[in-house]
Parts: sequence; structure tokens; C-alpha cells
Amino acid sequence: MRLVVRDFSQSEWTGIVSGFQDLSLMQLWEYGQAKATLESWRVERAVFVEGDRVAGAVQALLRTVPWLGRGLVRINRGPLWRRSSDEPPSRLGAMLAELRRHWVERRRMYLRVALAARAQELSAAIVEAVGYALVGWPPAWSSVRLDLSPPVDALRAELDQKWRNCLNKAERMRFTVEDGADGSIFSTVVADHATLLRARGYDTTVTPELLGHLQRLLPREQQLWALRARRAQTSLGGVLIARYGDVAEYVVGVVTDEGRKVNAGNLLLWTAVCRMKALGCRWFDLGGMEAGRTPMGIFHFKAGLGGTAYRLGGEFESGGRDWLSRAVRWRVNRTAQRVGR
Repeated sequence: MRLVVRDFSQSEWTGIVSGFQDLSLMQLWEYGQAKATLESWRVERAVFVEGDRVAGAVQALLRTVPWLGRGLVRINRGPLWRRSSDEPPSRLGAMLAELRRHWVERRRMYLRVALAARAQELSAAIVEAVGYALVGWPPAWSSVRLDLSPPVDALRAELDQKWRNCLNKAERMRFTVEDGADGSIFSTVVADHATLLRARGYDTTVTPELLGHLQRLLPREQQLWALRARRAQTSLGGVLIARYGDVAEYVVGVVTDEGRKVNAGNLLLWTAVCRMKALGCRWFDLGGMEAGRTPMGIFHFKAGLGGTAYRLGGEFESGGRDWLSRAVRWRVNRTAQRVGR
């Protein structure tokens, strides 16, 4: 297996990564470009080649000290390694070894990898054996996925009873829910998201600027899907859904005080589930959910949809013990403790 690092066009990269089961928003070409434009990251993309076959792919974000050419390599939800469920974890171990050889041994960078593999699929010993150490913070990404293959009536029957009662109440209120990739709906939800962040002092990587830039880069068929609830001209809330591969992921949710009174959040999320199923998505990911870490109200709200919980394999690091690697590691850890992923 060899690692091939080069420039990829938007269409070429999309064609490569769309075949992997562990694809995520963070490995999309458009996400990398948005981060590079807005936050001074540099993007490098690579494929793992076996013979004439692409066995894996990875998008990395880099920040370097200009006069040294060294610094941080950040890989989030990568590398992509699984085209089918029978891929052995040893393949991922071989890919991680190649990444370490390229960025740590040859280029003397500090490498941080948040794996795309599920915790039950991969032993930490496999990763540690090729030169990585498990990072204690942040905790491994956890979420819940809802299988959209059953009929809508069956999905509705699986809702928590209290959640379904709230949905029934919202439907009786007969307020309007608009949805689509339409610019005006998207812009309204992003504006409401920005207002919420300012009002509550939240620090997040999912900024309004990132969302707007991402939407401009995404092809029409993959643009963030927006849903907005309103009564007359009064906004009740909105959500944004990302689409990649056969997955739809809940990215942003905003519900006003007036919206909470009429359970607008329930109708918005249920409408999103139904719309993503109609658009051909197989899975609906609730976008992060862990007891004790996710705010209790949000956790219980998401839990009402049911679904299957999963946890990724965690975050690992590899790098030298020189002063620069130690300084980069300190800065990354400090940022991770301050900002939610």
C-alpha cells in the first residue's frame, strides 16, 4: 500500500470518496476548501493505492510555522478505509502507518487523527502499534443513526410516546414549515443560528460563515437542506441538514421561545426525517449525542427519535518530542477543551 498526495479537482475527489461507507462532512472537498478560505488552513488530499485500486482516501488540514514549514496536521473522521462491512481493521492500521511515515517521519509534523472507524471495529492496540497514542480529550465522537429504510408509518411508530405526543400537538397547531435548498430559507436559518450563538455566548466550529461558504461550494444536489417553521411572519425555528453519500446529518437546530411553546422543534425534525427519506437517504444521523456531555434538554429531544447509538474509535496523536511538537500539542489540547466539535 502506498500513499499518493496530490491535487484533486472537486469532481474527482467527490467521485473517490462517495464509495466509502465511513464518509462524513469533514472529508468532503467543499468542507476542506471552506476551512482553508476562512480559517487559514491548508488542505492536502491523498489516496491509498494497492496495485491499480484506490483502497482509501484522506483529507487533512495543515497549519505550519512559515519559516520552519512544520506544524500541525489535523485529520477529522479519516482516513476513509471501508467500502464494505467486511474490510479488516488491519487495513486501517496499514493506512495510519503510511500517514505517520509521510507526515511525522518525513515532514516532521505533529499529526492528530480523529478516526472514522467505530469503536467496536478497532482496537486501540492496532493504532498504538503503528506509532500513535490515544488522546484523553476530547472524548470519542458519539451519536445516533436512524435507519430510514422502513416505511414512514413504521418510523413514526418507533418514536418515543411523549415525543410523538409533542409532534401530534405541533401538527394540530397548523403553522407553516418550509423546506429546501432555497437561498432565502437557508439564509434565515443561518441568521437565527448566528443570533443564538451571540445571545448564549457559544463557541463552535460550525460558524455561520462556514455554513454560508460551504453552501456556495456544494453542488446543488448536495447543498445543505434547510427547514424553517413560522406562524405568519413570526419565526419559530429552523434546522439545517447535511447530505453526503447515503447519509443525512442534523447540523444546526434553532427553536425560538415561541416555537418551543408549540413544539416546533419536533415538527421540524420529523419533517426533516421524512424529507431525507424521500430524497433517497438511507441513514439520518442526529449529529452528536452523548449522555453527560450533550446538554440534557437536547439529549432527551434527540433521543425521542429512537435509532442506534454508535461511538467512533477516538482521537490519536503522533509526533516528535521536540519543542515545536510539544507547543503544537499544547495549543491543540487547549483549543479542544474550549470548543465543541
